[in-house]
Amino acid sequence: MSAISYLIFFFIFIVVGSALLEFIFWAIEKSFDYSREYFFPTTRSPELPRAILDEIEQEAHDFVWNMHRVGDEPEMGEYYRVLNYFYKKKYVDYFG
Repeated sequence: MSAISYLIFFFIFIVVGSALLEFIFWAIEKSFDYSREYFFPTTRSPELPRAILDEIEQEAHDFVWNMHRVGDEPEMGEYYRVLNYFYKKKYVDYFG
Protein backbone atom coordinates (compact mmCIF):
# COMPACT_ATOMS: atom_id res chain seq x y z
CA MET A 1 0.00 0.00 0.00
CA SER A 2 1.14 3.47 -0.64
CA ALA A 3 1.70 6.24 1.86
CA ILE A 4 -1.50 8.04 0.84
CA SER A 5 -3.66 5.04 1.65
CA TYR A 6 -1.99 4.80 5.08
CA LEU A 7 -2.73 8.48 5.71
CA ILE A 8 -6.35 8.01 4.65
CA PHE A 9 -6.68 4.95 6.92
CA PHE A 10 -5.06 6.87 9.80
CA PHE A 11 -7.37 9.88 9.28
CA ILE A 12 -10.50 7.70 9.19
CA PHE A 13 -9.31 5.78 12.28
CA ILE A 14 -8.79 9.03 14.21
CA VAL A 15 -12.15 10.53 13.17
CA VAL A 16 -14.17 7.41 13.92
CA GLY A 17 -12.31 6.83 17.18
CA SER A 18 -12.85 10.40 18.31
CA ALA A 19 -16.56 10.24 17.45
CA LEU A 20 -16.90 6.94 19.30
CA LEU A 21 -15.11 8.25 22.40
CA GLU A 22 -17.20 11.43 22.32
CA PHE A 23 -20.39 9.35 22.23
CA ILE A 24 -19.21 7.12 25.08
CA PHE A 25 -18.31 10.08 27.30
CA TRP A 26 -21.61 11.80 26.46
CA ALA A 27 -23.54 8.63 27.36
CA ILE A 28 -21.69 8.28 30.67
CA GLU A 29 -22.36 11.92 31.53
CA LYS A 30 -26.07 11.61 30.67
CA SER A 31 -26.48 8.39 32.66
CA PHE A 32 -24.77 10.04 35.63
CA ASP A 33 -27.10 13.05 35.38
CA TYR A 34 -30.19 10.83 35.13
CA SER A 35 -29.14 8.68 38.09
CA ARG A 36 -28.31 11.76 40.18
CA GLU A 37 -31.72 13.27 39.38
CA TYR A 38 -33.39 9.95 40.22
CA PHE A 39 -31.72 9.56 43.62
CA PHE A 40 -31.50 13.26 44.52
CA PRO A 41 -34.36 15.06 42.77
CA THR A 42 -34.10 18.81 42.38
CA THR A 43 -37.62 20.08 42.54
CA ARG A 44 -38.33 23.68 41.79
CA SER A 45 -40.21 25.63 44.39
CA PRO A 46 -43.70 26.72 43.37
CA GLU A 47 -44.16 30.26 42.16
CA LEU A 48 -46.80 32.77 43.05
CA PRO A 49 -49.50 33.52 40.47
CA ARG A 50 -48.96 36.52 38.20
CA ALA A 51 -51.85 38.48 39.78
CA ILE A 52 -50.27 38.23 43.23
CA LEU A 53 -46.87 39.24 41.85
CA ASP A 54 -48.44 42.32 40.26
CA GLU A 55 -50.11 43.14 43.57
CA ILE A 56 -46.79 42.81 45.43
CA GLU A 57 -45.05 45.09 42.93
CA GLN A 58 -47.77 47.71 43.30
CA GLU A 59 -47.62 47.52 47.12
CA ALA A 60 -43.84 47.93 47.08
CA HIS A 61 -44.10 50.86 44.68
CA ASP A 62 -46.72 52.60 46.81
CA PHE A 63 -44.82 51.94 50.04
CA VAL A 64 -41.53 53.30 48.73
CA TRP A 65 -43.07 56.39 47.14
CA ASN A 66 -45.13 57.17 50.24
CA MET A 67 -42.04 56.88 52.43
CA HIS A 68 -40.22 59.74 50.66
CA ARG A 69 -40.96 63.44 50.59
CA VAL A 70 -41.47 65.56 47.52
CA GLY A 71 -38.27 66.12 45.57
CA ASP A 72 -36.47 63.21 47.22
CA GLU A 73 -36.91 60.28 44.83
CA PRO A 74 -36.33 56.76 46.12
CA GLU A 75 -33.46 54.66 44.90
CA MET A 76 -33.96 51.39 43.05
CA GLY A 77 -32.24 49.45 45.85
CA GLU A 78 -34.88 50.53 48.33
CA TYR A 79 -37.61 49.36 45.98
CA TYR A 80 -35.95 45.96 45.53
CA ARG A 81 -35.48 45.49 49.29
CA VAL A 82 -39.15 46.28 49.95
CA LEU A 83 -40.23 44.14 47.01
CA ASN A 84 -38.17 41.21 48.31
CA TYR A 85 -39.63 41.62 51.80
CA PHE A 86 -43.22 41.71 50.50
CA TYR A 87 -42.53 38.74 48.20
CA LYS A 88 -41.18 36.59 51.05
CA LYS A 89 -44.07 37.60 53.30
CA LYS A 90 -46.69 36.81 50.65
CA TYR A 91 -44.92 33.56 49.72
CA VAL A 92 -45.11 32.33 53.32
CA ASP A 93 -48.77 33.36 53.52
CA TYR A 94 -49.63 31.65 50.23
CA PHE A 95 -47.59 28.43 50.52
CA GLY A 96 -46.72 28.20 54.22
